[in-house]
Amino acid sequence: MNDDEGLDLAEELVLCPLEDSPLPLWELGWAEAPSRQRVTAVLGPGLISLVARGFIEVRRFDCWPAQWERGVPLAGDDLLRESGRVEVWSDGDLAHCVLAAHITEAGIRYL
Repeated sequence: MNDDEGLDLAEELVLCPLEDSPLPLWELGWAEAPSRQRVTAVLGPGLISLVARGFIEVRRFDCWPAQWERGVPLAGDDLLRESGRVEVWSDGDLAHCVLAAHITEAGIRYL
């Protein structure tokens, strides 16, 4: 998909809540999701695609809330590996790192 095409469903489910971003990944998804595993499977690829298209940025934090500038930017293989873990899409275990997404100027035009 190129930058001139619209968003697919997974991308839309990730991007739309980010209007008031940044948000941790566990705040993304949809209320009808049968499980956080399903959220991970569906939204993970959307997250990766939006980062690749420059519509969002993802950073890793030790805790949340945190100042955006203090997070470690994630992209490429690191983002692929981290975003595939169910625990980053769930707020039940705060002992793990937190991934948060933030919309970019390029992503704002799709809201």
